[in-house]
Amino acid sequence: MRLLAADIIEVLEQWAPWELQEEWDNSGLCIGNPATPVSGILVCLDCTPEVVEEAISGGLNMIISHHPLIFKGLKSLKDTTPVERTVARAIRGNLVVYSIHTNADKIMDGVSGAMGRALNLQNISILAPESCLNRDAAPCGLGVVGDLEQPMLTEDFFNLLKTTFSLQHFKASVPFQRQVSRIALCGGSGSSLIPYALRSGAGVYVSADFNYHSYFETVPQIMLADIGHYESEAGVQDQIVNQLIKKFPTFAVRKTEIFTNPIRYY
Repeated sequence: MRLLAADIIEVLEQWAPWELQEEWDNSGLCIGNPATPVSGILVCLDCTPEVVEEAISGGLNMIISHHPLIFKGLKSLKDTTPVERTVARAIRGNLVVYSIHTNADKIMDGVSGAMGRALNLQNISILAPESCLNRDAAPCGLGVVGDLEQPMLTEDFFNLLKTTFSLQHFKASVPFQRQVSRIALCGGSGSSLIPYALRSGAGVYVSADFNYHSYFETVPQIMLADIGHYESEAGVQDQIVNQLIKKFPTFAVRKTEIFTNPIRYY
């Protein structure tokens, strides 16, 4: 099967339209030409120098990342920063790099939806709905909210988070509610959606990058669980792979084996 980068991009943007991204975002084609024939695809959360080397060594000439490789403007390519080194190596390796960031955050089966399905939530809906591209489009917006199959003790739910997202530790509010049944979720930095989580009737809001004072300000209405930025978004890699395999079942599409989380817990 001969595929061009444009063919891959078309499938991705049918799933998560480019126009849905936030104004400040830089999703889309980052490096390369849409007319480039694609030999294989490597999917990652973060495009790092190690991921680029993995793609080149595996004979895969297109990388699809969740986080945009170029987010702030580059004024030079001196190979002095990780981003500069990654961009330079990708260009030298004739790679195509495409990012699918906040547009993948805003679709039901994107980042937050993947979190909800991993927890087997029922009755899932968008947490912070937005106007979609047209009336017939599927619901879109940031975050999701849904119900557990059965109410759980808060301690048991926190243990479920550990198991589901492969966590050794995470930050959470003092468990001032004995049990929970409704859960709000947002992959990545979710502080801005706290007001929506409060209105959703959820007992716990699971996301990442909450500040210290947020834990005070949400008592006694809702408990916060910060499971980590990488950990909350990692599931989108499988979502991207699955979308491409459904369309191109015999094509070389795989997820990176590089653990790109820059944070370690001690």
